[in-house]
Amino acid sequence: MTHSMPPRVMIHAGQELAENLVLTALAIFADMHMPQTPELVQELNATQQLQRILQQPDRGWLELVESLDNHLPRLSGNLGQVARDFGLNAADFFLLSLCGVVESHHQAALLIGLLQQPQQPRPELHLIGAVCRTLFRQEYTPVDLYQHVLLKNGFLQLEGDEPLPLRRLKMAPQLWQLLNGKTMQWSGCRPVAVPKTTLLPPELLQSSEQLALLLAQKRIAAVVLRGEPQNCLLLAGRLAQNLGLQAVVIDAGVYQDRQLGLLARYGRWLPILKPQLGPGERLTLPDALLDLPVAVILGRDGSVDAAGIAELTVSALAHPQRQALWQTLLPGFDSAAIAETAQLSAPAMVAIAEQAQLRALQNRETLQDKHLLQARFSQSADQLRLLAQPVERRVNADMLILPDALNQQLQHLSLRCRRRESMSRGLGPTFDPAENLGVRALFIGESGTGKTLAASYLASCLSAPLYRVDLAAVMNKYIGETEKNLSLMLDQAADHDVVLLLDEADALFGKRSDGGEVSERFANMLTNFLLTRIEHHPGIIILTSNSQARIDKAFMRRLDAVLEFPLPDIEQRRRLWLSHFGSRGPGDEFVQLLAQHCELPGGYIRNAVLNAAVVNDDKLGKAAVLQALAWEYQKLGRQLPPQLDRFRRA
Repeated sequence: MTHSMPPRVMIHAGQELAENLVLTALAIFADMHMPQTPELVQELNATQQLQRILQQPDRGWLELVESLDNHLPRLSGNLGQVARDFGLNAADFFLLSLCGVVESHHQAALLIGLLQQPQQPRPELHLIGAVCRTLFRQEYTPVDLYQHVLLKNGFLQLEGDEPLPLRRLKMAPQLWQLLNGKTMQWSGCRPVAVPKTTLLPPELLQSSEQLALLLAQKRIAAVVLRGEPQNCLLLAGRLAQNLGLQAVVIDAGVYQDRQLGLLARYGRWLPILKPQLGPGERLTLPDALLDLPVAVILGRDGSVDAAGIAELTVSALAHPQRQALWQTLLPGFDSAAIAETAQLSAPAMVAIAEQAQLRALQNRETLQDKHLLQARFSQSADQLRLLAQPVERRVNADMLILPDALNQQLQHLSLRCRRRESMSRGLGPTFDPAENLGVRALFIGESGTGKTLAASYLASCLSAPLYRVDLAAVMNKYIGETEKNLSLMLDQAADHDVVLLLDEADALFGKRSDGGEVSERFANMLTNFLLTRIEHHPGIIILTSNSQARIDKAFMRRLDAVLEFPLPDIEQRRRLWLSHFGSRGPGDEFVQLLAQHCELPGGYIRNAVLNAAVVNDDKLGKAAVLQALAWEYQKLGRQLPPQLDRFRRA
């Protein structure tokens, strides 16, 4: 005996099926229970449209319901997938469709208004139960509906605080749109556009293919990507492409949204989480996203509390790739220097190039290094300004007056910073090619001896942004959150490859105590944390201190260079005075006298010249210079040298 197969439903009309099912069922129910049949009910209570969609001509209502029960497992699209995932029967499908259609179809809202209180256009539980019992032969009490699988899984929501039969069911309109295969926007969820051109190293592209396979096979639950956020976002987008999904960034404010999993599953998303975690903090994956592929973008700290996590560090482009991209972005511009010194991600390079070209165009200038530097400052400013101050002064070699030996050390440090990516190439096996190639230097010297000026010179040589951080101020201002803020600052500095100047390093790297008091233990923990972070920082960090004796020896071994800035000798002081006076100097003999008897570093000389310049508009008078100099000595609790004091009185 042969069995005939039921006709195949034309499933491309999933929304049409849902709308006609709801409108027809509500109209039939209204016609059965209302004493007078309104025109709208008469218009909609025929079943011809349902017969056409289900390909069941000349069938009555109950036969159509039975046919729908048989065809639901073969329904295509998201509505069919939901029916299969949760084993929905015809009454369940009506319930799902009713709550969605009433949000999108005015006639459904009008019919609901006819059947219950007009001011309540969403269906109440007692009405839903009555329709299911009358038309679908399904006994659903209000309690049954309260525990229904569609509510438990977040498709529907119960609203109101009335007795249960009078409460209402609703569905988010965007969710109904998604279930019907249409694009939608959900608060806190932002799709990621993946560029067509390849902006990632080949080894990362290969890794994304392997990770996509592991996610698809559910051998891992999530992928953790560490590195510059935009670079990680690129790789997450490529990972989504390999999975055939849409990459969508999920804001932290919606992690606990119960509908998030539905959006990801039926929207075919790869959810991308970007929590800002401090040292020791852990992210628990949202319950709604369990059993779904997830990508998590982290900085250098924090972790994900879940089993089956694969972790990948997303590196920036290598020098040859950066050079090629700069040439594409800035044709005709000599980009060799920035390609060598600035270890930036491709998205950062694109943004910097666009902004630099715009600045040059606005100033009616040809593109120059200064425009790129201004663009880099602009790109890095948002987060770094919270804890650091930009130092935008450009310093050339003529502005530095240092002993020859110190100047030679500074030039060597500049060369090391420039070649930090390539200097270990070809060396012996002891050197790990993947080793962190950051540069850490300590500038030691009394206040005013030129430490900050030398840091500005170093940044100028590299055409890199320089940010100054007062460690003592950071500790005092953010007590209790110091580690998290310092971690964020270091991540941002690494992402934008800026030069960090950490002033007053003694505040954290001074000699540690035995840790008897709570405050001492906290300080020791903070020091250990920052020591580790600085040691693994991939960029350039310059620390300053007034005395090497104050720095913990455990930290000294982690430094790549220690430069001591002595007080200037007579000749250096003479050059400092001349450099600051410029064309307004009071004469060479007087300058020689100042150099001989005024044993002050350059910072105090600068202040004296500026204060003297307030008094005189042209040539600086000797009396004004000496008075300003006396004030500088007063700051130090000292008197103006008698040789100069006698000269002032003369």
